[in-house]
Amino acid sequence: MAKSYVTDLKPGDTVDSSFAVRSKSLQPFRNKLGSYLALTLADKTGEIPARAWDEAEKLAERFEVGEVIRLRGRVDEYQGAAQIIVQRVKKLDPDEVDALDYLPSTPKDVEALLARVREAVASVRNEHLAALLRAFFDDAEFVRRFAEGPGAKSLHHAYLGGLLEHVVSVLEMCEMVCRLHPQLDRDLLVTAALLHDVGKLEELHFDTTIDYTDTGRLVGHVILTDRMVSQRLAQLPGFPVELREVLAHTLLSHHGAREWGAPIVPMTPEAITLHYLDNLDAKIWQFSQIAGQAAAAGRRWSEWQRLLERYVYSGAWGLEGPVSSEEAGEEGQSGLADAGSGPGLE
Repeated sequence: MAKSYVTDLKPGDTVDSSFAVRSKSLQPFRNKLGSYLALTLADKTGEIPARAWDEAEKLAERFEVGEVIRLRGRVDEYQGAAQIIVQRVKKLDPDEVDALDYLPSTPKDVEALLARVREAVASVRNEHLAALLRAFFDDAEFVRRFAEGPGAKSLHHAYLGGLLEHVVSVLEMCEMVCRLHPQLDRDLLVTAALLHDVGKLEELHFDTTIDYTDTGRLVGHVILTDRMVSQRLAQLPGFPVELREVLAHTLLSHHGAREWGAPIVPMTPEAITLHYLDNLDAKIWQFSQIAGQAAAAGRRWSEWQRLLERYVYSGAWGLEGPVSSEEAGEEGQSGLADAGSGPGLE
């Protein structure tokens, strides 16, 4: 069976291909008794909604979220976007599945990103911080997982290699800010930038989908990062106590506020710097994705973004005409509100 990818599907196509199931729910019909099956399907190129109008309950019993199904159907258009109308479904055996077909990956050169990390590790002059970084980045298995892991479940860099891409972006911004503000402890900030999200390797798991581990839900990556760093520090006798605590503070406070998942708020220049740069990279990624999706749909404005509490302008400069009432929404034509820092920090 030749694989048909999401980005290649267009209204009028027939479909006989495999997709990972991202979401599944039975929804009541509006005008008659019974339910239909609503799905979100995905592969490495993107996501597409799907609907099964007939025998919805029977079809829903055949597979679970996270599994890969082969389906037959057709592509229709609904509200200007493609969706699949499902006719037949079969769950695939895991042995038939190549997970790399169902998760997107970073478009950037992973080896180049890793080379930048190694360069940063080698540049740290503080012998204790350098030893800690080597304890992580001389570990081949850790580096493999670090290079492969996603940056989040959904909010930002949610794809293979997303963690590495995000960390290098934060690293580069930290380097720039240290040049502008030489009073900052550059070695501390670089170390914290490289390690601030290592807990996501324990918080998230991924095969055909990205989801939280039990430990990830119960504890969260901020605390898991502190645990992982503490484990490596236990192998480094003579690490200064004050440096250990300042580094721990920088890592534990990088979400900036308790309501955003930080057990402590930033109280040093390096800690507040890491918080804002981490959040900046996540927010730029979020806004860029939302704007790109709106532009691809031919819209000057995105739909209302609940987590950001605003619309996002797409930058589709060639589109003309007034903002429609659908685009403006009930919140007003601009819809702009102060979103704060938290929602981008998954």
